[in-house]
Amino acid sequence: MTINQPISALPAGLPDLAFLTEKAASTGSVIIYQPYLDPSQRGQLDKAAVPLDISFNTQASTREYELFRILHQHHEAIGLGDDVFWGLLSSKFEMKSVTSFPSFVTEAEKARADGADAYLYNPLIGHAAIYSNVWEHSLLGGHPGMEPIFLHIQKLGHPIALPQDKRAFMFCNYFCGNRKFWSGYFAFCERILESLENEARLGTAAGAAYAGAANYSRDANANMRPFVIERLLGLYVQQAAASGLKITAFVPTVADFEWKFGVRLGRMLHSLFAAKEAFLQSRDQALLTSWQEGRQPLIKQPHLIWGADDPPAWMPRGHFTGGREMMRADAPQPSGAAAAKQQEVHAEMPAAPAAPKIEPLRNAIRPFAGGWQAHKDRHCIWIVTPANYNHSHAFDEVALGLQGAFEELGGSAPIVRDMNAFAGRAPIIYGGNLLPAEIVGHLPKDSVVINLEQVSEESIWINSRYTSILKSLPVLDYSPRNRENLAAKGIEHAGVLEIGYSRCLSQIKHAPVKDIDVLFYGSMNERRHHILKALEQGGLKVAHLFNIYGAERDAAIARAKVVINIHHYASGVFEIVRISYLLANCVCVLSEGDIRDPDLQPFIGGLAIEPYDTMIERCHKLIADADERDTIAAKGFAAMQTRSQAEMLMSVMEADAR
Repeated sequence: MTINQPISALPAGLPDLAFLTEKAASTGSVIIYQPYLDPSQRGQLDKAAVPLDISFNTQASTREYELFRILHQHHEAIGLGDDVFWGLLSSKFEMKSVTSFPSFVTEAEKARADGADAYLYNPLIGHAAIYSNVWEHSLLGGHPGMEPIFLHIQKLGHPIALPQDKRAFMFCNYFCGNRKFWSGYFAFCERILESLENEARLGTAAGAAYAGAANYSRDANANMRPFVIERLLGLYVQQAAASGLKITAFVPTVADFEWKFGVRLGRMLHSLFAAKEAFLQSRDQALLTSWQEGRQPLIKQPHLIWGADDPPAWMPRGHFTGGREMMRADAPQPSGAAAAKQQEVHAEMPAAPAAPKIEPLRNAIRPFAGGWQAHKDRHCIWIVTPANYNHSHAFDEVALGLQGAFEELGGSAPIVRDMNAFAGRAPIIYGGNLLPAEIVGHLPKDSVVINLEQVSEESIWINSRYTSILKSLPVLDYSPRNRENLAAKGIEHAGVLEIGYSRCLSQIKHAPVKDIDVLFYGSMNERRHHILKALEQGGLKVAHLFNIYGAERDAAIARAKVVINIHHYASGVFEIVRISYLLANCVCVLSEGDIRDPDLQPFIGGLAIEPYDTMIERCHKLIADADERDTIAAKGFAAMQTRSQAEMLMSVMEADAR
């Protein structure tokens, strides 16, 4: 469908005016559609919803917006009343939200009765607590590469940098409104989208980003355009509210945060949400400072919040036993209650079950008991891979290197991603931080966890669940320093298996012409963005990849003159897991670090090492000096070759044979 063009033909089967009028009469003039792609999905829809067949709307560049336009045009064509609220809620609403579909309808009814023009519901309440606005979310990892787009939108006169409150921090997910709201929304969006379409035709940076890939972990084929559109809603709301449009929005309570994130994290997020809202009301700088300081650990490692706010498809729907539930206006009432004012229903939250107590496996707490001969063909290498979690591929190369070590020594260890593929072997586990605590009782004898997580108070992964697993199984850590930090947490039995070199890791064929000056891959935060933006503004061609692994990432590495490594935290530990693969492929790497760091000593000369403040200057010098880049890459490869993964593995095996 072309932007800013009339829809030539509406799909068949849209409900007629008589049906919609009858529906509106039974739901306080609120009509909510729910979409489905094939008939088997209709059973997942709420009974109060109007089913909408969207099998015609499956292009990578289209999502809800096209459906909104179709429904709006249809309603105008049949003469649906101007004051009727309508909207479109995904069948996943009760997976993401803290309330039910009927509750949404009831709240929309109330908003309309109170004179509002629209009712908006942001299910991503954790996002609203830690991000200033939806554009910052994209910049810090939500959809990397969107920056040229919102710079263009800013040039059009829209203040995208303003913080967004509970009414404006919205994605194009769950909202409904009257004709006045919808007409204004489309007029606003079409002006911006038409401009971006023109940028795409001209081939500008904004246009290329708009027409390009969304870097979306759950749909590799998705284009950026729908994710730009979903962020326009908040901009429209800010402008429309200033012009007199009345907006009512869902406001989460502390109970909602606790239900979604657990008590400790939930209360922390609610306090941040409240501090941000209070600042936007009062402009008290002390409140802003409190919010900024409180959110820093969370925006550095936001994946726990992302996963709970927008859960993967395998998560069950909410039962709302602890969430906020509103009774439907048309629900059966106890005798004598019909005239009573409706009250919120707070179901009692059941007591949380105690975490399973896991007793350490005293007889199997050390890995590889019996040495090489007992284990040469005993193991598989398990990369823990939850459904729809693409980041498990971050373990691919270290797993490949370990598999190569087994083979070089005359053994075997196939790589698997599912427990059903163990085939009688005991797993060597990468990604143990993704496992439930109960897994310990279901693992074969001789299972081993390899910890690649940096042990830091800032890490969301080093939590009670994961440490209980580490205390109960044999553990090998990738770093002697990290192993000391594990010991401080009571995991004193952990051994060390450092990251080494196997021949199978050298698999990138470098491009004859390197058209990328600087490549960075990984999640984005403020300190990383500062460096990359400065390099780009300094005239370098900078590429950023996020959630891209395997052949696509390797193709970008092959085209890059320099791959830059910037710590996520100012106090970051040397990222040997990431850098080892680059060195094994003769890549020139510029890494943030202190040349006195013991972890860096094996690689001196084979890495360009700079403190944060001088990385930009050093990067420009490297881009200007191909000979220095080649020298660094060659020395890095040589240093990596001296670190035989097979010898390291055998050393661990022999130590545990004694």
